[in-house]
Amino acid sequence: MVSIIMLTHNAPKYVKITMETLLKNTKDVDYELIVWDNASELKTRKLLSKYYDRGIINRLVFSKDNLLFAKGNNRVFKLSNPQSDYVLLLNSDIEIRNEKWLTNLIELCEKEKCGAVGYGVFANNPVPGADGFCILIKRDLYDRYLLDENFEWWWAVTKLEAYILKEGYNIVAVKNYENMIYHFGGKSGGTVKDAKGMDVKMEEVKSWFEGREAKILDHID
Repeated sequence: MVSIIMLTHNAPKYVKITMETLLKNTKDVDYELIVWDNASELKTRKLLSKYYDRGIINRLVFSKDNLLFAKGNNRVFKLSNPQSDYVLLLNSDIEIRNEKWLTNLIELCEKEKCGAVGYGVFANNPVPGADGFCILIKRDLYDRYLLDENFEWWWAVTKLEAYILKEGYNIVAVKNYENMIYHFGGKSGGTVKDAKGMDVKMEEVKSWFEGREAKILDHID
């Protein structure tokens, strides 16, 4: 079973695309969907309530504050089924294009003995790794480390991957993934320049990995 955990913050047009394509193209995997809304405006909250009423969202929380990425995902994780095998961090500005999008990630994770596998490669990162907009992580590893809330945005995923590699697991990032999903990018996040931890030095990031890095896979069929 996969616990899909999703944060939302406004951008109802893209939330709708994500929800509808997730429902349409996720047929062969037992999953739950848990959504934490980071203080969206009324239009987005009404849309989410409709999906919850339809049973598409299994658990839905409306937060009065925007907890951003790390803290928000950690809160969602605490609501997920403890019997799930994997956690999937999925952004709310994604179009899912292929019915094999999730089964392929699971199969790749098992084949490569991964602790995490995801679509997309870190941008502007000194160490190769999987981006955080659609990343599948072994539940026990996420539970052990969580996302470091001292890094409120994407560096939290980077640091979690460093921990996973230290555990002896592989990480795979799929470079060309748009046959599986499309990431619109930046539609729901708002500004991140003032998020805690965004001023981290690149030498510090490198030190987390101690020479380890993810495998980059060109594509997945």
